[in-house]
Amino acid sequence: MGTAGARFMVAKQLAASGGLYLEDGDTRLALDPGPGAIVQYTKRKVDPGRLSGIVLSHRHLDHAGDVNVMIEAMTDGGFKQRGKLFCPADALDEDPVVLRYLRGFPQEIVELKPETTYRVGSIEFTTTPAHRHNAETYGFRFGGRRLGWVTDTEYYPELAQQHQAEVMVIHTVLRERRPLPHLSLDDAEAIIAEARPRLAILTHFGMTMWRAKPWELAAQLSEKTGVEVKAARDGMTVEL
Repeated sequence: MGTAGARFMVAKQLAASGGLYLEDGDTRLALDPGPGAIVQYTKRKVDPGRLSGIVLSHRHLDHAGDVNVMIEAMTDGGFKQRGKLFCPADALDEDPVVLRYLRGFPQEIVELKPETTYRVGSIEFTTTPAHRHNAETYGFRFGGRRLGWVTDTEYYPELAQQHQAEVMVIHTVLRERRPLPHLSLDDAEAIIAEARPRLAILTHFGMTMWRAKPWELAAQLSEKTGVEVKAARDGMTVEL
């Protein structure tokens, strides 16, 4: 539902910022619905009224900007109490991104904990240890080792092992390493080289990645690592 990461790409909307959508049978999850997610779901003819749940990796606006409108859409404006919201505790604290007036709309709000397994319908997912980011942040594995989702974080050596899966989605904000709590292209290469997924997908691009043409960088990574690497594009669909 979108490949933009960090504030400038989101503000300029050079790419959409609607996060990810995951479907398995009748189970449907919205992952990190950033600004414009509701527009992207409607544009791509995915009915948010049929969502089973919403998952936030962390509270930053490029990941959670549309969480409230998605909760309203999932629950038919609050008239149908349905679905679950999974989020870190600080998304609900004294400076919340999830508004208090609609917290009774979902069937349940679950505060994420590190290294814990959750289930929604037919989808099971497990959190990683807390990422090194400037908000409470978790990565995920879905369906055991079918899908690994590497969300925002400073690089640390255990990332590859914590997210290793057949298909890995890696938030690659920076073209080159900088003293910021985000992954660079070199960090993504290190994760891919160690984890050796069948397919790695780069997404959540910052401005430096976008200007460097991420699809070309992904092709170069494929050659260097021997792993199929793709750059995500808005509306891209992958069958697991």
